[in-house]
Amino acid sequence: MFGFHFCKVSGISMSPTIPENSYIFIVPWLKIFKLKEGSLLKVLHPKYGYMVKSLAQTDRNGLFWLKGHHKSSLPIEKIGPVGKSQIAGKVLWVFPPK
Repeated sequence: MFGFHFCKVSGISMSPTIPENSYIFIVPWLKIFKLKEGSLLKVLHPKYGYMVKSLAQTDRNGLFWLKGHHKSSLPIEKIGPVGKSQIAGKVLWVFPPK
């Protein structure tokens, strides 16, 4: 109805910012929010499926380069760039496990 949703995060690639088993609140209305470096995004990656990563940079072609926060996360070069159409939403809130 409103487009926003909650997701449970599995994996540690975004730890400590988003601990494993946290819930995140995602809003898909990207036109409202300016995407800047450090924005937490949920994307549909063509090879890895849905993933939550941090925006590392936007290149001159308007493509978004993403990174994880944990040392075991895929490197930025392996993830590669994604287009705006692949971004499912911006993470607004993180609810860590109790």
